[in-house]
Amino acid sequence: MTRFSLILFSLLFVLPPVHAINLFWWREAPIDISPTIQTEQARPVYQKAVAAERDGRMRRALRMYKEIYEEYPASSFTAQALFNSAVIRYDRKDWKKSFAAFQSILIYHPDFPQFNEIVEYQFKIALAQADGDGVRFMFVIPSRAYNRAVEYFEIVIRNAPYSDLAPLALMNVALIRQYQNEIAVAIDALDRLINSYPSSLLADDAYLSLAETFAELVQGPMYDQGATREAISYFEDFLILFSTNEELERAEKGLADMEDVYARSKLVIGQYYFKYRRWYQAAEIFFNEAITTAPDSESAFTARGYIEQIEAIRANWTPPDPTSPDQQKQKSFVSRLFKRFVS
Repeated sequence: MTRFSLILFSLLFVLPPVHAINLFWWREAPIDISPTIQTEQARPVYQKAVAAERDGRMRRALRMYKEIYEEYPASSFTAQALFNSAVIRYDRKDWKKSFAAFQSILIYHPDFPQFNEIVEYQFKIALAQADGDGVRFMFVIPSRAYNRAVEYFEIVIRNAPYSDLAPLALMNVALIRQYQNEIAVAIDALDRLINSYPSSLLADDAYLSLAETFAELVQGPMYDQGATREAISYFEDFLILFSTNEELERAEKGLADMEDVYARSKLVIGQYYFKYRRWYQAAEIFFNEAITTAPDSESAFTARGYIEQIEAIRANWTPPDPTSPDQQKQKSFVSRLFKRFVS
């Protein structure tokens, strides 16, 4: 046995048991999570932070507020420290950190008394992002952070779904997505607005915007008319629900344009059956739909002309004589064919 082994072996009998040794002597004492104790510990720090903010030393104030909500999260000063730091960052246009601080208050301190003020600040931050206020790309080129603005607006909606800011946030989401040509997302936002906030002052704008958004998707009478029907529906809803709105004439024109497109689509189908299929009954149905949809349109005038032709064809049509040679020959052929298949 080596000398080192002998020393180690002897120590096993000399040293106290392992459980009696403080193996973690280097570790700091645990943080007391008692709200009362943390409040007392945070009090002088908060007072110094407020004094620094009052004297205009914002960096020092931010540093001390941060110390409060990180080192003393259970203190009664934590929520106010977060709020004060969020306001300072808001004034400095540090939108991302300001919004995050406000959101932390709503998540971890839901009983904070300035709830409405926080939501208003968050809404203003979202607007600033959408407007590109203080936003820089590569520190040189102004850039509008649309996606982040939409994210912030959606958070505002979730935070305060029954506030007056929620429909405003939805309208802004729709406007941003329309600008980005993300039509499906814009339609979803407008649809949520009219369904969740039908009494909002923005409901009329939402109906009209929905109608015009669907109208922009219409490609013409030769294509699918799903968007046309949606546009007509929302234009009609707008005219019924908001009959005194100042945009009434604009909605009436939009409705007339969409009805004309829809009538022309029916005329095209009717012409197909009339010219290429000689199926006059089906053609007449589509011609009548064109007339019903837009009775004063050019399509309706053309459809009436086709219906007159169909009526003339019917008037001059005579049923085939069953005793004629051609009919007898055809009847004989059908009879032989039938016998062949059943025999």
